[in-house]
Amino acid sequence: MPMDEYGIHPSAELRALFAQHAVPTQGQSIDRATVVFLGLDANYSADLIAYPDFFERILEYHRDGVGFWRTHGVHHPFLLAEYPLSKTRGGVPYHRRFAGMGLSPELAEAVAFAELLNVPTTGRTERRIFWDLFDPGYADRLESVLTDGRRRLVILSGSVIRTMRDAGRRVGAFSWLPEATEFGVFHKIGETRFAKFRHFSSAISNAELQAMGDQILGFCGADGGSS
Repeated sequence: MPMDEYGIHPSAELRALFAQHAVPTQGQSIDRATVVFLGLDANYSADLIAYPDFFERILEYHRDGVGFWRTHGVHHPFLLAEYPLSKTRGGVPYHRRFAGMGLSPELAEAVAFAELLNVPTTGRTERRIFWDLFDPGYADRLESVLTDGRRRLVILSGSVIRTMRDAGRRVGAFSWLPEATEFGVFHKIGETRFAKFRHFSSAISNAELQAMGDQILGFCGADGGSS
């Protein structure tokens, strides 16, 4: 497979780490997290396997995302100074903007990243291949956790919401998702709040990042606020 073609990541070690979990996540496990950022897929450049020392940081992160954040002071290996590739492409801009919210390692146990695909990918997302990789059984497991009603803030971008609706038309998943979704908290199931925010890869302002960070801190009680 050409290095820039969209598809499953070529690293067998990385794929195995995803396969260990019914709902693979980065950071905290999804069933223990207070805040869940839901994305399309966990995407890494295939070129990273040419840098084994750094790629070990990727594996370290997926083995223990909470410990990684506490040890390295950043929530994702893309933010490490030794990242060997361009910092203007791939998932790097996403995580650099995420860091702009100002969340500290003290929140490591609260935050999880989950995806609509349960396999690591590489390359720019191609919709046809995305749906070839989409696992309805995994979607059922993910949906079961997201709708269990426990106290949780689930953050979705517009592109993720559109893809979830498409999954509903294709396989009947996520049928609870409302058609109208405004920014901020737009849906509740029990004590779970679903909030739409601008995607971190888009032109999001520093003010929006700060507002998101403040909402997350308030929800987690880190600023003494109530939910």
